[in-house]
Amino acid sequence: MGTALRPRATVDTGRALLIATRMTTTTKQRLLIAFSSVLVGCAVGATMPRLAAQSFPPNPQAQRWEQVCEDTDDYDIATTTRWVAARGNQGFELVSTTLVGTDIWLCFKRPAPR
Repeated sequence: MGTALRPRATVDTGRALLIATRMTTTTKQRLLIAFSSVLVGCAVGATMPRLAAQSFPPNPQAQRWEQVCEDTDDYDIATTTRWVAARGNQGFELVSTTLVGTDIWLCFKRPAPR
């Protein structure tokens, strides 16, 4: 089956002119302001450069850290205490403990050598 071709939509200029002449001056002003605002907004948006977040180069003087995390594999407090003490003797500081299942994860940090 063939499809019927629809006639192209045409603008009835007489009717558009009739509608435009029946508009009040205030309505015409509002439409002009709205249309002008859209045009100005599009023009400004097209001419402005893309905005990007400000970024800074890395600070070479900033403190760097060395981190290490260990899995204790059990709840043995004596073993855990020895691990924490051993890391402390190496200059590490305990910064986080996390319980994962039956394991305790210990995370340490110390200033990195320069």
